[in-house]
Amino acid sequence: MSKRKRNREKEIDKAEEGEFSVISEAKELVKKNEFGDELNDSWVGEGDKQRAISVAKAMKSNKSDEFTPEKGVRYQVMLVHWNGRFGNRMHQYAFGSTYSKVNDVDFILPSDWEGTHLFKNQKHTVLEEDELRLWLNQTSPELDTLSARIDALKAYKERTGESFSYINVDKPDQNYKKQGNVCFDSVCAYHPSIFEKMSKDYLLNDVFEFSDHVKNSSLYKRLEDKQGTYDIAHLRRDDISNVNYKQNGGYSVVSKESYEKAFKKFGYDNKQVLWTSDDWTGKWKVKKPSKNFGWRYPEGANYDPKEIFDWFEDFLKLYFARTIFRANSSFSWWASFLSQQREVPAKIFAPRLHKKVLYASKETYKQETEFDFEEGNHPHWLCTTKEKRCNDIIIK
Repeated sequence: MSKRKRNREKEIDKAEEGEFSVISEAKELVKKNEFGDELNDSWVGEGDKQRAISVAKAMKSNKSDEFTPEKGVRYQVMLVHWNGRFGNRMHQYAFGSTYSKVNDVDFILPSDWEGTHLFKNQKHTVLEEDELRLWLNQTSPELDTLSARIDALKAYKERTGESFSYINVDKPDQNYKKQGNVCFDSVCAYHPSIFEKMSKDYLLNDVFEFSDHVKNSSLYKRLEDKQGTYDIAHLRRDDISNVNYKQNGGYSVVSKESYEKAFKKFGYDNKQVLWTSDDWTGKWKVKKPSKNFGWRYPEGANYDPKEIFDWFEDFLKLYFARTIFRANSSFSWWASFLSQQREVPAKIFAPRLHKKVLYASKETYKQETEFDFEEGNHPHWLCTTKEKRCNDIIIK
């Protein structure tokens, strides 16, 4: 074994329990390979061993003494890194805006995002300091890490005197703790305690209320006219059904047959249910996406003044449906959740994930998985039932 790997194992052994409690899993799995299927099969959310070490280091740099707020100081909660695409970003924004409200602090983002165009009430401001914003939004591999972002915050402290404590969103004793300026870098969806302080009314009727521009768009009005008249199923494919996408560590590919069995189980005619999907290959014989406006980090999907985003029509088709058979997807989870803004919300059916079967793993190569659907939007879109952190998403 190389000296580097020995040092890495020692570092893991010394690390505290970090994000998603992956440290104990990583201790065993690190001996197998660096980024292989064995590690992926036990992967939860974004918690690989390197990140877990970075989280533990970031947490150790926090002050341990009791926090006493200074008079006249306005504190901040800062997102230092966007994780994933629109659905995941919704979770991050929901957490940041909730933390801001609960603790009466300002919510700071490293950039604007899709929600800047979609939602009426902006609960954030974009980080003003150019240098820190530049370092936080780096995409080169050596700088696109939690450790590099923590280092950027340390340099910022040296320039300005302002310090930030890192909060591990997935630890119940930390995620909403008030402790001065704080920062987070997480999808914010992998522990039930994250949702306990969220308010359904606040998210639906304030944070994620569509803007007048969206509501007055021809796209919105056209689909609004059809609301409650059709049933739809969301079939998630794209990256998770790409055998070359080795970074997928948590998403199973829910079989199309699972949906068809659910249609029958709950009394729907499969010939009458519409489909929406990101299956660009056409392999699953549902309607292929037809628009691609592009995507760039950190802002996310490219904005079009007329059609808003290339995926927004699909989002609204879900939002305005009478019934949604949603995917194991944060995208359709949020469309289902936001449908509660309507006078008559959609009826939701969702797959209950009881195991992980990865499409790109050697043992389960190109294997789709059958899951049972149940009524409600609560089943988590990623984790399996044996991982108690992720059984359900409940926002009251």
